[in-house]
Amino acid sequence: MEEIKVVLDWFANTNHTGFLLAQKRGYFAEAGLEVELYGDVHGAMQLHGADIVLGPQISMLQKMQQGLGLTAVATLTQKCDSGIVSLKESGITSPKMLEGKRLTHWEPAWFHGVMREALRIDGGDYDKVQLVPMDVADIVSTLGRVADATWVYENWENQELLEAGREINYFALADIDPLFDFCAPSVAATHTFIRQRPEVLRAFLAALDRAYIEVAADPAGTVLEVKDLLPDVPEALLVRSQKHLAGILLDERGHWGTMRPERWERMADWMVANGFYDHRRDDEYTNDFLPR
Repeated sequence: MEEIKVVLDWFANTNHTGFLLAQKRGYFAEAGLEVELYGDVHGAMQLHGADIVLGPQISMLQKMQQGLGLTAVATLTQKCDSGIVSLKESGITSPKMLEGKRLTHWEPAWFHGVMREALRIDGGDYDKVQLVPMDVADIVSTLGRVADATWVYENWENQELLEAGREINYFALADIDPLFDFCAPSVAATHTFIRQRPEVLRAFLAALDRAYIEVAADPAGTVLEVKDLLPDVPEALLVRSQKHLAGILLDERGHWGTMRPERWERMADWMVANGFYDHRRDDEYTNDFLPR
């Protein structure tokens, strides 16, 4: 058996159901793979000796700049499933309406660059936003108390708020401008893994393709099949979340993982132009290891 260590971008959630299903149904084992899944990165993209790491394209590019040998080899969804959530009472329905409101933020400079650009496109001024530095662990207790708005993945935090009975406003950043439809979350492999075990990588991604096709076809059934590997939340939340994701998991061919060049190129070029990434690299991403 070929051993592969995978570090997820966050705790295991419905974004990762394909990984969990491939593990549980034995698709990895059938391909001769012994896959270890870890979910302790929380967006920091620390490898911890892994062969595969998940994270947003922006973080991957910054890790490449820092000298980490990585190449993106797949993306989880065909549309960036992230945006800004707030309670309905806040009245925030577009980036400009964040002016005068409290927005939580992460430490990286690119966060502010992206949000500044989103407000500029919408006719707003990012300098008028009240910034709250925090990594939100509990979205339900944060909104309306500590902050008014948070950048989230729609598949999870929005569902937590709805499950708690909150009325929310949400806008997907990808709907504001194509720039924000970047590849997130994505799957990256180390250069060592790619160089030394390319066929193992192909087998790994083929097993994931098989699993995610089944998740898209039966979101409720598959997510409940792996619910013991997911956070202890109501089944209704899991099903609602997976059904939301089902429509954006596969490309026009009906396959998972494809990174459309325009999604990657727009954001990478913007990051260089705005000083968040030093220069483009030839090996930032590839679709060559995905099933054809």
